[in-house]
Amino acid sequence: MASSQSLEAKAPDFIHVNLLPIEYRVVRKDYSFLIDMRILISTVALIAVGAAYMVGQSFFRANLENKRAELADVQKEIGANSYVGARIKELEKLRDEKMAKNNSLKSISVSKKKWVRILEGINKSMPLNMWIETMKQSEANDNELELKGRTYIFPEIAEYMIELEKNEYFSKVFLNSIELQKDAKTSSFMFTIRINMNPNVGLDHMAADPAAAPASPPPAEPPKKEGA
Repeated sequence: MASSQSLEAKAPDFIHVNLLPIEYRVVRKDYSFLIDMRILISTVALIAVGAAYMVGQSFFRANLENKRAELADVQKEIGANSYVGARIKELEKLRDEKMAKNNSLKSISVSKKKWVRILEGINKSMPLNMWIETMKQSEANDNELELKGRTYIFPEIAEYMIELEKNEYFSKVFLNSIELQKDAKTSSFMFTIRINMNPNVGLDHMAADPAAAPASPPPAEPPKKEGA
C-alpha cells in the first residue's frame, strides 16, 4: 500500500521526441549567456568607476596636503620677515616727518616776505573811514582769508573790494555779509570779506625793492684816439 502511494506521488518524466523531418525542425537558441555578460560588464564598470574615484581622491588629497604645506611654509617665512615690513613703515614715517620739517624750514623766509606784502596790500587798500577788527586764515584752505571790519560809509566796502582785487596776491574777493549796527550816537556797517589768495605768487613774483637793487655801473667811456 505504501509503495503504491509513493509511485503515485512521483511526477512522471517526459521525453520530448521530435518526429518532424530534420529540414522542418526548429532549433531553440539559448540566450541565457547574454544576461550573464550584462551582469559581468556592469560589475566590471562599477569596479572601474570606484577604482578611478579612489585614485582621484588620493591624488587630490595628496595635492591638497602639498599646497597646505607650501602655504604653511610661506606664512612661516612671512612671519619671520614681518619685522622688515614694520621697519620699512617706521622709516617711511620718519622720512615723511623729515621732509615735512625740511619743507617748513625752506618756506619760512618765503612765508615771512609774502605775509608782509599781503598785510601791506590789505592796509594800503583800506579807505579812510574803515578799519579791520579780525583777520583769520581758513583751517581747510591755507590760501583763504576772512576779514571782518567796520565802516561808516557803505560804498567804501565795494571800493575796498575793488582795490583788493587789484593786488597781485589776491585772486578773488567775496562779500559774505553786511550788517547795519546802530548805537546811541553813531551807526556803522559791519562786513565780512572772504579773500582767495593767489598761490602762484611767491618770491619770484615779488616786485623788486629799489633800495635793495644794486646800482648799475656807469657806461664805459669810448677810448680816445691818439692825436685828437
